[in-house]
Order: sequence, then structure tokens, then C-alpha cells
Amino acid sequence: MSILGIIAFIVLLSVIIVVHELGHMLVAKHFGVYCHEFSLGMGPVLYQKKGKETTYSIRAIPFGGYVLMAGEEDGSQDDETEWLKEVPENRKLTSKPTYQKALVMLAGVIMNFLLAWVIFIGISLANGYRQSDPLPVVYEVIENSPASEAGLQKDDEIISARADGEEIKPETQYDLLKFVQLHHDTLEITVSRDGQEFETTITPEYDKESQGYTLGYIVAAYLEPIPWYMSFVEGTKDLWDSTVEIYQSLGLLLSGQALDQLSGPVGILNVTARTAEMGLNAYLSLVGLISVNVGIFNLIPIPALDGGRVLVLLIEKILRRKINTALVENVIMISFVLLLGLMIFATYNDILRLVGM
Repeated sequence: MSILGIIAFIVLLSVIIVVHELGHMLVAKHFGVYCHEFSLGMGPVLYQKKGKETTYSIRAIPFGGYVLMAGEEDGSQDDETEWLKEVPENRKLTSKPTYQKALVMLAGVIMNFLLAWVIFIGISLANGYRQSDPLPVVYEVIENSPASEAGLQKDDEIISARADGEEIKPETQYDLLKFVQLHHDTLEITVSRDGQEFETTITPEYDKESQGYTLGYIVAAYLEPIPWYMSFVEGTKDLWDSTVEIYQSLGLLLSGQALDQLSGPVGILNVTARTAEMGLNAYLSLVGLISVNVGIFNLIPIPALDGGRVLVLLIEKILRRKINTALVENVIMISFVLLLGLMIFATYNDILRLVGM
């Protein structure tokens, strides 16, 4: 692991966290909510500067961050909290109407999506072309790979693949690779070569670098020049495609079909380090993709996350009464523990991949 890779990882995390928390703070301040502290990172303070009313901090552990807003019902404040005693009631989040509270909670997610959109547009503007989804056509066979053992050759096109009683007729290479991640035992494939079709079998192999199963061949990239204004369309398309792909992956995780593919901080560090060596475009694309990931993850209706807090607001609005604060705080604490367990499990997965188990 190079120093560059570690720096790239810290920068990636910092940018995404700052943008997310900045969204919360800007909307909170817009509605008159008192923000006591804006922190990047957790743990001991490394640097702190007092603004007009908000203290800005950089802390030692670069995983996470927060905005400490007056009146947050997350268990971090009570009537004995010293700084809170001086805050007028109308400056507390609890005094604001439901729609304002919801917008404050959702602002971080919106900023994550906005960051990704700006990055994807910027990449398209800088490149001046769009890359069409590659077809499942072999451009180059890697030596001693599953494709080589299966007898695949340049210009072969994979028409269909079958495994575990399921079949796919891939329109793009991405379609095929998604199928391979779920069915990584031996696949039966139909191949078109020089106008003739034949069947063969191929067994995917796990690749530590990409942290996924591969077939052992390279596909050609299809580049198409575009006018500058189409970059906004391409950026929007990239954002949409990323969102759909992440939701599909999340669905697989929740159904238990892809738990072994779950990655934690160690896996993200590894991917970031390798991506940083591939150039600025690849690195920025990863920043955009992870920003979308963070946004979607925070929408999950778990009370410790933004989506869960919005859900509590909606339930209170429907019931027309406030849910017991102590109950909400306890549920938030339990969900934090569950999220910590999920992170530990993901990190365990990462370590197993790194040691090749």
C-alpha cells in the first residue's frame, strides 16, 4: 500500500463527509437552527477554529463526521448540556416544522448526489466523449485464464450464459459480469464465432485487485465524441446508472445473496489506492460512485441514519403526536450497534479477500 494510496483514501473520505455534513449545516442555518460544531472525523481534536457561532473541528479518526445542531434528538444532548442552555428555544431543531426538519435531515444525501453529478459532468466535459457500454465481445484473451482454458478467441461474442438453473442473454459486458458475480461456479456459455454458434463451459476466477469474479478476457472500449452541452446529459445518465446499480446491489445484500461481496473500510482503501494509480479520471469516478453509495446508504430507514430519522418524522406526522424521546434514542443506539456489526463483518470480508481465503 503506497503513501499516495493512503492519501487518496483520506481525501476521498474527507471530501464526501464534508459535502454531506455541509449539506446538513447549510440547510439548518438557513432555517435558523443553531449549529454548535462542524466536525470532520471523530475522536480527539487535532485542529479547531471558532467561527461566528459554530466551532469547526478536525479530529484524529478520519472515519465519519458530524454537525452538532441544537435540539437534535439522538441522545447526544440533554437539559444539562452546557452550551445548549444558552440557545433560544426558537433556534433549536425541535422547534421547527416537520418539513424543515426533514429537509435538514435529507440535505446531506442531496449534497452527496449533487457532488457525484458535478463530478460525472466534469469528467465528461474534460474528456469530450462518451464511452458506450462494452459488448460481451472478446478483444484480448489473458493467458492462463478461464477464457483461455475455455478456448475463447478474439472477436468471440458471448450470446448467453447459464448457471444454477438461470440464463442470461447479455446485451453488455456489464450484464454478463453481474451474472458472474452471483453464479461464479462453472457456467455454460453459447459463443458466436465467424457466424457460427457453439457451446462451452467456463469457470470464473476471483481477482483480488478488482475484488470480484472475472472471466479472463478484455473487451474493447467504444468512444464516441460529443458536443460540450451533452456532458450534462451524460453526467445525469452516469448518476442514474450508478444509483440503479447500487440499489440493485443493496437489494441483493438485503436478500442475503451477495453478503460475501460486502466491502468495508479496508476494501475501499484497497480499491482507492489502486484507482488513484490509474489516473485522475478513474479516481474522480470512484469519488462520485462512493458519494452516491453514501447518499443511498443514508436513505436506509434505520433510525441511526438520515432516512430513519425522516421515517420517525413521518410516523409522528401521521400519528399527530410525538414518539417518546427515550424510545427513539434507544432505537438509534441499537441501530448504531447493528451498523457497527455490519462494518466489522464487511472488514472481515475484506481481510479474507486480502489473504486469499
